[in-house]
Amino acid sequence: MVTDIPEVLAGPVSVAVAQVSAVEPGLGRAAIEAVVIGVAGGRAKRRRPAQALAGRPGILTDGRSPAPRAAGDLLIALRTAGATVISPPACAGCGTHLRTLQRRGQNWYCAACGPRPGRCASCGQQQIIAGTGRRG
Repeated sequence: MVTDIPEVLAGPVSVAVAQVSAVEPGLGRAAIEAVVIGVAGGRAKRRRPAQALAGRPGILTDGRSPAPRAAGDLLIALRTAGATVISPPACAGCGTHLRTLQRRGQNWYCAACGPRPGRCASCGQQQIIAGTGRRG
């Protein structure tokens, strides 16, 4: 991920809006800016999708991870706002388009590819683990 671009540090919203508007002609700059601001609350959180888009603008058209969750949330919000060229996030396992994100590391997965079974600490059976303790 690119972290030392001065434009991203100074104006992350304008960087993200410029990247999206270059790809998506169907949405106006004001609509794109509203989506970017709506997805990323604070200034630090707004930098994540801007850094991801500056580092790999292809995320907008292919929807592939690895990328931060904020970038996936931005793709979903842009599609909801009416974007047609912007790709929804794609599962890293099978490539299906996602409406919600499940993550493992920096990758996005669908419901079939994402969950991994493990041994339950309570009953000892092999099943999909809903949560883990401090020791895993």
